Amino acid sequence: MSSNARPTSTAPVELRWQIWLPWLALAGVLISATRTDPDLWGHVRFGLDWLQTRDLPVQDQYSYTQDRPWVNHEWLSEAAMGAAYQLGGTSGLVMLKALDMGGAIAVIARRMRGASPIVSAAVMTVAIVGALPLSGTVRPQIWSALCLTLLVPLLTLEPPTPARGGAAVVLFAAWANLHGGWITGGGVLALHVVIRIIRAPHQALAWLGLGAASLLATLCNPYGIGLWRFLATTVRPSRPDITEWRQFSVHEPAIMWVSIIGTLLALLLVVRRRETRPPIEITAVVLLLVTAGLRVSRVAPLMCPAAIALLAPWIRAALGNAGRLTAPTSAAAAVLLVPAAIAVAAARTPVSQPMNCLAIKDVWMPDLAAAAQLKGLSGNLWTTFVWGEYALWHFGPALRVSIDGRRETVYSDTLIDLHRAAEYGDAQALERIAAFGTDYVWLPSTRGAARAWLEEHGYRVELSTDASFIAARATLPRIGGGKPPLAACFP
Repeated sequence: MSSNARPTSTAPVELRWQIWLPWLALAGVLISATRTDPDLWGHVRFGLDWLQTRDLPVQDQYSYTQDRPWVNHEWLSEAAMGAAYQLGGTSGLVMLKALDMGGAIAVIARRMRGASPIVSAAVMTVAIVGALPLSGTVRPQIWSALCLTLLVPLLTLEPPTPARGGAAVVLFAAWANLHGGWITGGGVLALHVVIRIIRAPHQALAWLGLGAASLLATLCNPYGIGLWRFLATTVRPSRPDITEWRQFSVHEPAIMWVSIIGTLLALLLVVRRRETRPPIEITAVVLLLVTAGLRVSRVAPLMCPAAIALLAPWIRAALGNAGRLTAPTSAAAAVLLVPAAIAVAAARTPVSQPMNCLAIKDVWMPDLAAAAQLKGLSGNLWTTFVWGEYALWHFGPALRVSIDGRRETVYSDTLIDLHRAAEYGDAQALERIAAFGTDYVWLPSTRGAARAWLEEHGYRVELSTDASFIAARATLPRIGGGKPPLAACFP
């Protein structure tokens, strides 16, 4: 036998990259899938305005019925959206959202480090799919999903240190300017701190200092303590006319259940055995997050990545070595990429869209044929709030809107109720809406009582479709028609 002969190895090869490559492709498809929501146009518009003026106006140029000073508590997230749009158009917005949600998933990946690829991929997939009702759009809430997940390592690393306190201060200072969801983070931190103080009284000062510093950091915003006052008067458990602000119900789409059921199953998995049971403060925080998701349905997908991140080390302890796959050779293992690649390609088809057109697919979709006829007009436009930010993007500030998705940041509850009553034909409310100086009206065709009142009180219907109608003051010139419908996408 030649002395140069090499011994052959028959040891099986563990499948790692063969699992991670197709999973990363699938995760990229899911995280990048993007649709519009009614507020997207406004968020980008306000972000672009801030980038141009570096100013947060109290008086809004896009509304003619504003009756409270504008407290833009999401200005930083809107500035980021504006910058992303300036740099890359709609592709920039998608990339911004993907980086945001990717950051949240990276926290889970780090906390699952050492577990088998199958288990880690499965856990992160639950977090991704559970967050999809939120991460499928570009909106300020995605920052709360990220910040809530970034809070997790600060809670679970022992003991409290000045470095962790500094990190918490930076996190909450940024969070307070990104989205009002920092209140949820504050609740999570407060519950964790209280239980830790009870369990470890010798660390009480350190935990209290971290909590107090985090709270004070939220004052680092353009409104100071005024932001606290604003949120204290506007944050509420429900908004009856917005579906996602209602309580979680059995009628939720199936994908919404992933965030609740996936989190609860993960919790049951780790608490059933003493050796994998997390500390009581971790269990309490997870239950708090689930309760918040059941109380307000929009919170469910927001909290899912953070809840999974909290439980990740104990999931790793319970299942970390399960599902380790091997193959006789690397070549044989690579064959497994073929069906995985087919699966990813099949998954991409229903969620993909042109990157220069974020599709409008939901029931709130405006009447695009009617909307086109409003181009070039100036004055005051009464419309429904779900079309308001679409209208101010396309027609403002020349054509100012009566209401939009900012709601209580610009309009009082009294004014919001007035709009709702007017839409459904209340004569006194209609008189007040007209008295604001309403020049044009664009409402859904189902608002027949409002249309009849308008026609009897100095307005004429210029356009009527199955979806909406446009009316104008009888003293104004007629609206020219024949313009092609606007595109069914952002922008």
